[in-house]
Amino acid sequence: MDRKKVIGIFSGFLAVMLLFTILSRAVTGASMARVETVKIKTGTIDHKVTGSGRVEAGKEIAVYTESGQRVKEIFVREGQSVEAGEVLFTVDLEELQEQILAAEQELEKSRLQNQDAQSARNVEQQNRERAKTRASEDYNQAVADGDASVAQAKAAWDQAEQALQNFLAEGPPEVNDGQSRAKQENDADEASGVRKDEEEEEKGPSGQSEQETGNDQNAADKLAAWEAEKARLEQAAAEAKGAYDLAVSSRTENVKTAARALEDANAPAASDTTSRQNEITSQQQELVLGKLQDLKHAEGRVTAPVQGVVTNISILTGDFTTEGTAMRLSDTSQGSRLTALVDKSNEKYVSKGSQVNISVPGSQEKITDYTVTSVTENEEDPTLLELVIDMPDGRLETGTRAEIEIVQRSENYSAVIPLQALHEEQNGYFVLVMEEEQGVMGKELVAKRYEVKVQDKNSTNAALEEGLLTSEQEIISSSSRSIGDGSRVRKMEGNSGL
Repeated sequence: MDRKKVIGIFSGFLAVMLLFTILSRAVTGASMARVETVKIKTGTIDHKVTGSGRVEAGKEIAVYTESGQRVKEIFVREGQSVEAGEVLFTVDLEELQEQILAAEQELEKSRLQNQDAQSARNVEQQNRERAKTRASEDYNQAVADGDASVAQAKAAWDQAEQALQNFLAEGPPEVNDGQSRAKQENDADEASGVRKDEEEEEKGPSGQSEQETGNDQNAADKLAAWEAEKARLEQAAAEAKGAYDLAVSSRTENVKTAARALEDANAPAASDTTSRQNEITSQQQELVLGKLQDLKHAEGRVTAPVQGVVTNISILTGDFTTEGTAMRLSDTSQGSRLTALVDKSNEKYVSKGSQVNISVPGSQEKITDYTVTSVTENEEDPTLLELVIDMPDGRLETGTRAEIEIVQRSENYSAVIPLQALHEEQNGYFVLVMEEEQGVMGKELVAKRYEVKVQDKNSTNAALEEGLLTSEQEIISSSSRSIGDGSRVRKMEGNSGL
């Protein structure tokens, strides 16, 4: 085979191979995912909280009147605006006059009861003072009488003791021969038949002499008389001591009894709040009477205390009023307030003082002069937050529906991407970055996965932690089909990556 023929065959082979390569690239390119890319940029992550609500009066006022009044006529209806002092309803004057008369009679009864109670207290106080005085006098008298009785009994005892001692000091009577007291006692024993052998020797054959016998008998009589007197004086002294002991005991008992009576008389009286209770009752009756008289002076007319709107009527013509509220008014004299509901997931983006943009359906004007007054959980639905915005100038009428928008601006972040470029999985977040790499058929574009950390995000953008990506990297924000780490991609025409 000549050289020209070999070169021709080789050239044909190369041409075929080139054709196949072109066809392969065309087929591969047609099957590749077409992607759009973005690059990180600086910016803020703004959070918008929206909600709706209705304008209400700044506060609600209850209208009362005295209970038991027959409603004669009602002049307003629910939803009606009223001025301060405007008549709301009237009550029957005849029924009112009867109640005033009954209240006056009850008040007079209370006053009379107070007078009776005061009189009874005065009498009781006088009796107590009299009892104290008498008990004190009785005590002093018991002490004085006891002291006198004891002193008298002591004197009698002392006198009896002195008489006994004086009598004993004189001694028994002496015998004629001047014998000593011991001898006289011995003679007294002889008179009783107790003499010894010596005395018998002195006697004659016929016994004692008559003279001796007479003397002995006389001495024995004197001694017996002395002994009898001694016994009497001892008895008198003992009786005097007994009388003294009885006087001391009697004094002690009488003084103790009088002291207890004095203590009882000085005991504090039991508390008695009857008078105070009567005073309270009288005060309450005076208040009721005063309100009834005020209603009479107003000719039975009940008026609006403030400018407002009637929100509730709880009475009916011909019926009697109760202790509850007769009517309710929304007070518009101090402006109004807007109460709006927002999702509780936005709790961290709203707070007291947050700036509010208010719009009314059908109007292009936005009201930006107000801030949030309070944020509370809705009582009926805990998944909602209730925001109150006070409007002291009453710019919107009561009952108007309005939309609110609160925008919370964040700090300026250095790595912000569209939310669609961010992918989330169970363990965190990642992005796919388009990069160029060398393939078997030359350089090609592939998707590379990068783990990222999110600092903040809203419904459109996400702020990434600084340093994870560079400003030159092209982050895939959308793809014509599903791709993953390592997928070959091609960039859509006209996409600059910005």
